Amino acid sequence: KSFLKGSSAGDVLMVDGLESYNEPIKIFGLIELNCFVHARRKFTDAITAGYHVDFAKKIIRKIGQLYRIERWSNKAEVSVEKRLQLRQMFSKKILFIIKSSLMNPGFHVLPQLKIGQAINYTLNHWTELTRFVENGEYPLDNNVVEQVIRALTIGRKNWICTQSEAGAKWMAEWYSIIATCKLNNINPHEYIPDIIQRLPLRPDDMSVRDLTPIEWAKNKNDEKLTMTDYPKG
Repeated sequence: KSFLKGSSAGDVLMVDGLESYNEPIKIFGLIELNCFVHARRKFTDAITAGYHVDFAKKIIRKIGQLYRIERWSNKAEVSVEKRLQLRQMFSKKILFIIKSSLMNPGFHVLPQLKIGQAINYTLNHWTELTRFVENGEYPLDNNVVEQVIRALTIGRKNWICTQSEAGAKWMAEWYSIIATCKLNNINPHEYIPDIIQRLPLRPDDMSVRDLTPIEWAKNKNDEKLTMTDYPKG
């Protein structure tokens, strides 16, 4: 609630389906989207478990078709309006097939099995998962964020070295800066030494907006900026 404070009704929030998001979404009047990568992952877990593998693979193939449309749209650099048109023409039909298959899988769905969990999760969050067909700007997933925070998740046990809340906040700020550099193809080894040298020369009341990663990179590259689809390094 504290993080989302200042949100306006109609703002869009993508979540992973945890019930703890329900109350703040209701309080702030947010439009909820769910991440399709999370739904897909549950079917890959079902395959690993070895139950109804063919059915799980069928659903994954259909989800892959949704992403194929998005990849084509990204490559063709279509407008938001054109992306929405493509989703309405093609993605909607694919979603209809997916939902029909989930509603009638051809076998008895046991909720305790991985395939049952995958089916129930997807159907329970269907409205939020498929809301992207209503707006060309809505993403199918938050996978970019997932990749950015993976390094933090893997190294979580190391964070005890922060020793204090102030240290944790300091570390979080640096991770945010470095993640922003990764997403925008900015070399942090070039960016960070430069701003560390320039900051002490600034008067205390002078804006440092031009020293944020994005503005710094734009100033160096004639206002051009290229984001990555997948953070490297």
